[in-house]
Amino acid sequence: MPQIFRAIILMIIGVLFFTFVDLFIKFLSHALPIGEILIVFGGGTAILFWIMMVRTNEAVLDRKFIHNVIMLRCSGEMIGVAALTTALIHASLSTVTALLQTMPLILTAMAAIFLKEKVGIKRLIAILVGFAGVLLVIRPTIDGFNAYSLFALLGALGLAARDFSARIVPRHISIAGLSFYGSVSVVLTGLIFMLFSGGWVMPEGIMILHCFGLIITGALGLWCVSTAMSLADVSAISPFRYVRIVFGMSAGVIVFGEHLDIPTLLGSAIIVGAGLYSWHHERRLVQES
Repeated sequence: MPQIFRAIILMIIGVLFFTFVDLFIKFLSHALPIGEILIVFGGGTAILFWIMMVRTNEAVLDRKFIHNVIMLRCSGEMIGVAALTTALIHASLSTVTALLQTMPLILTAMAAIFLKEKVGIKRLIAILVGFAGVLLVIRPTIDGFNAYSLFALLGALGLAARDFSARIVPRHISIAGLSFYGSVSVVLTGLIFMLFSGGWVMPEGIMILHCFGLIITGALGLWCVSTAMSLADVSAISPFRYVRIVFGMSAGVIVFGEHLDIPTLLGSAIIVGAGLYSWHHERRLVQES
């Protein structure tokens, strides 16, 4: 299988796993404090990535991990996961999913700033139009605005930084190692939250299954997306992130009975359309060069 198609398939599978992560977080939020959810998620995925490293005889404590990319990964992971978890607990899954679609636009901006990729006036306009769609989704008015929607945007920024780290990671740092330290940073974030969100609650019954589901789907999603980002250019696979809006909104309607109003659907379409236009314009420039 050509490398580009493998990356596309991994990206689609990865965002599907992340939709399940969102579902498990919302399930657990009714019984567990946010800090505990972060500790369970980060600790469980860290163990799985540690096992991957052990199986390939890769040392966990190695000077190669003292690297700027690791710092970027950990910072993005801490901000992104904490903000996204907060948004999922207090806002609808459909709204959070729609706002997460800004990630490809943010990645495009990061590539322009840090990788010096050219962003012409048309792509700049596409980014601005995309964020106009964001305003339609969150509707910053007294009646329609949910302040927790802003956490979804902050989460998108953090997670974009996390995924960007996989794009610029040196070859001597494995995806498993990169993801392991990102997961450890989530545990540290959870411990900080626990100082303010109450004590530990022992999971029981179905909550235990939800915890395992959160860990497994989270680890698989991180591995799939990180591997996809390392196999192909950001511009080539970023559009396939948008299938998450189908997964997330469908889950919101089917599982939680959420109502999708016209502004949310229109704003989502504008965000996705702007991202796809930006991608198409970039691919055309690459072909012409």
